[in-house]
Amino acid sequence: MNKKLHSIKILCALFILLTGFAACKKDALKVDTEKNYTEEKTTPATDLAGGAMHLSLKPNEVADINPGGDIMWRGTYTISGKKITVTIPDLDKKFKFTILSETELESETGVRLKLHPTP
Repeated sequence: MNKKLHSIKILCALFILLTGFAACKKDALKVDTEKNYTEEKTTPATDLAGGAMHLSLKPNEVADINPGGDIMWRGTYTISGKKITVTIPDLDKKFKFTILSETELESETGVRLKLHPTP
């Protein structure tokens, strides 16, 4: 009986430990300064309908996004692990990105954005 109780205590301790590690999931990207990501595209700059996507992330969870075209939209973003969700209230739309690295993001439509240094 004492052996069973000891095994149960060990299992409970392991469960609590693993749950604690899972709860401390670290975000793959930290935004402590403004970060500007741009799609690298071969479409000419004069083609507004086929313009490149731009995403700017600011430290206070404010985002500016141009999904392609000539208008930048202001919204907010959240980072959870390797995922970024940009919410644009004026469009009633969310854009989702996967963090590939500190310098590269990928949209859910497969568009890759690369980090450009802020002057």
